[in-house]
Amino acid sequence: MTSVAADPAALANRSEPRAAVALLATIAVAFVGLLVAAAFHLPDPLIRHDDYPALFGDAETYYVKTLTEGRWLNYLWHMRELLLPSWVNYLIYNGLWAIVLGCLAHNALGAQAELWRKGAVALIAGLSAPSLLIALWFNTLIPGMAVLAIYALATTQLSDRTCRWLLVPFVPLALMAYTTFPFFLLAFCLTRADTQRSARDLAQLLGLFILCFALAMASIYTLNYVFHGVFGVPMAEWRVPNPAHDLESLLTNMGMIGSFLVVSASLMSFHFLPLTVFQLVLFAWALRVMGQDDRWRAIYPVAGILLGLGLIFVQTIKTGIILPARVSGFVWLYYAVVLGVFSQLMAQRSATGERLGRNLLAFVALIYVAFSVLQSRDVTAWQADSRAMAAQITPTEGPIYVTGTYLSLPSGEKSGLQHDLAVAFRLTQLTGREVVMCALDAAACAVVPEAMQQGAAGPEYQVRNLDGMSVVLLSADPIREGADNIPAGG
Repeated sequence: MTSVAADPAALANRSEPRAAVALLATIAVAFVGLLVAAAFHLPDPLIRHDDYPALFGDAETYYVKTLTEGRWLNYLWHMRELLLPSWVNYLIYNGLWAIVLGCLAHNALGAQAELWRKGAVALIAGLSAPSLLIALWFNTLIPGMAVLAIYALATTQLSDRTCRWLLVPFVPLALMAYTTFPFFLLAFCLTRADTQRSARDLAQLLGLFILCFALAMASIYTLNYVFHGVFGVPMAEWRVPNPAHDLESLLTNMGMIGSFLVVSASLMSFHFLPLTVFQLVLFAWALRVMGQDDRWRAIYPVAGILLGLGLIFVQTIKTGIILPARVSGFVWLYYAVVLGVFSQLMAQRSATGERLGRNLLAFVALIYVAFSVLQSRDVTAWQADSRAMAAQITPTEGPIYVTGTYLSLPSGEKSGLQHDLAVAFRLTQLTGREVVMCALDAAACAVVPEAMQQGAAGPEYQVRNLDGMSVVLLSADPIREGADNIPAGG
């Protein structure tokens, strides 16, 4: 059976006008699919509390993350003068993400592949649960997604060798935006249909990537030393780091890997166990079919997954911090491509195989779209509740005072609010006024008359306006456990 990698037409197709049209069509399908899946987000997308500084252009607040997370590219983005509404930023983020997904499917399946097949691969990769979760920081991640999109477009026009050398500048830029974005770049190199695969080629590529990753870390360390006087990336205290310093702490940190895998397995199926089993079995079957056609084509994505997870696990063991399952989003780029190639190979075997491969690919894509729509509906409960809250606040000058805790809000529970600042920043977004959270600054709330602080009981909130002062009364009794220690950026 002829491998796609051995077809010289694969390279020629890159420069043909029809290949460009096919690429644009794939990107368009991916973009429309992302917007359909996020239908409930589009008018007023949910924003995580530590994503608001990017929306407001507040570089001073974000600056600490350059030290504790090495996010220097994002810091420069926070310094921009042009500030756009959140829904515009959300469209920009998804447009860039669609470019990444469309180029991935185009490169992996070939310019001549059916549009529906490439669209399905793009949506499976783009609508995985980790991708949906990280998209809640869309304001902050626009520059990082732009880096991925530029590299993705370059891979559709340049040779495999040239794109590998482009890792040298692009990996440091990607790492300065988000921890696992460099693994997305590697996925483009490992899934190209025109790669001449071999053990030597794989070793050279992975070796080059590791060197680029080391260069990226060295660049961040150097910047931190120059601007912060610290050569390294010290973990923020809210992450509760537990650096390995003896055998006991080493074993404890290694145990976190198991917890990460369990949570990721649950997340991959949107917490529906039968779907987890189905996807794992399907992935194993698809790899087997690929291996029968070209064993190295099956080995390459597995190597990319293992290397990416390996680097994540090294950080877990070293620092003892619990990494959120959303950092595994790069795995779904490989998963989607493997299913796409599987469907192509099954189509070459028989008419029955073609139907089976097509139906399985379409089924997974539709499942992801359906779950994405449901999630976008459920997590926007706080958006509607906060709009109603803001509508009751008298439009005057001066701060808005908020008593009680965000943990008492039923809509906050549905949307997964992670901090009292989620309420403060949201009300600032809607009203343009300063918001004082009494739970964080009790002294500043001493000016609020006691009479205006009474009456907040149960899960319902109250808004009181008197003589130009506005007070939002939340209950002091939480209906769920706190989430302040949830990693806010991976």
